[in-house]
Amino acid sequence: MIRRKRSNSPILDTSVQINDGFDQTSGDGINMAFDSKYGIMFCLYMPGEHGSYGESRGRICLTYFPASQPTNTRTVEIARGDMVYVPQIISLGDGKVRAFYERNSRADCDHFLCYRDFDYLAETLTEERHMLYRSEDGSIVPLTQSVQFAYLEAHGYHNHTYKCSEQINIGGCTIFRGDDGWLYGALPTFLSEVILYRSCDNLATVEFFAICPEVAQYELDYKFLGGKLHAIYRTEDAVDSICYITSDDMGKTWSRPIRLKSSITCRPRILAYAGHILLAYNYLNNDTGNRPEIQQGRTSVRMLLGDNPDPHDNVVVAELYSKCGIVNICLCDVMGDLYMGYSTSELALEYHNGNPKVRGKDAVRYVKLGDLSL
Repeated sequence: MIRRKRSNSPILDTSVQINDGFDQTSGDGINMAFDSKYGIMFCLYMPGEHGSYGESRGRICLTYFPASQPTNTRTVEIARGDMVYVPQIISLGDGKVRAFYERNSRADCDHFLCYRDFDYLAETLTEERHMLYRSEDGSIVPLTQSVQFAYLEAHGYHNHTYKCSEQINIGGCTIFRGDDGWLYGALPTFLSEVILYRSCDNLATVEFFAICPEVAQYELDYKFLGGKLHAIYRTEDAVDSICYITSDDMGKTWSRPIRLKSSITCRPRILAYAGHILLAYNYLNNDTGNRPEIQQGRTSVRMLLGDNPDPHDNVVVAELYSKCGIVNICLCDVMGDLYMGYSTSELALEYHNGNPKVRGKDAVRYVKLGDLSL
């Protein structure tokens, strides 16, 4: 049983910066994968220019390093273009990873989901390929935003806030391998219902299997545990903006959403860890000083169990604080040890009067939180 364990800045003092924090400042889109055979950690993110908004939408980089030597890093550029965005990553084993991202390369604003494979042993990178979608009638087409919205429309969801200019946020859901061998993920976008997908060929081809009927803003993360689907997602609200929801029948029906108290708009994560559901989200910290509302919770992350029907009654297993900010976290379970990647946001925390020059993320960092079951 996981017991209460509160942690703050001393643990984060052991974190390691894995990009240069100046020419590669953006922390958006952080995702991690671990290759257990070689002990290599991979981190995918979008670098941006110093002092920028932090969402470059033009470049995606992969940094990799031995988990035991996090300062021994190498970096390879995965994608570049006018609009490449929302990266995601999975480990293929034997030193190989598959990196996913969105590319908007058409005049009609349709968005493609693409991927490339990187072999760190040979230091080779395959050509860009399109992810494919296998429809209910068996036809196979490239997976694009128009395919996503057509599926929602065909199943009775007619949300008129859909916009072709908004991205398919593949990075808003951590791809994971289920006990059945399938890979699972989700397709959120700006203010829409979320499609859940699965794949038996490492996401070269996906099929849709359920829709979460709640309208999410960019992000939904989910996992399976004990025959139940557990999900956490972000709403448009500024405070109490993260909701927790479950399904007992693979997404056919859903429980009533529960708002997590003091949660604040940022990317939430969920993990099946040590036989429990672990929820992780930014929360409003009144000790952060006189900062703009959007930044009030971007210095603090709470992790708690979601085992009970009402997660407010669950045990808080970690509370993390950093005066430099903790934004857009990702979690990785490495043989029972919990690792967290995140962005600092020291520039963002000084954001005043809508000045975009100081709203960027500063650096991508990585920390070993250890075994939270102790």
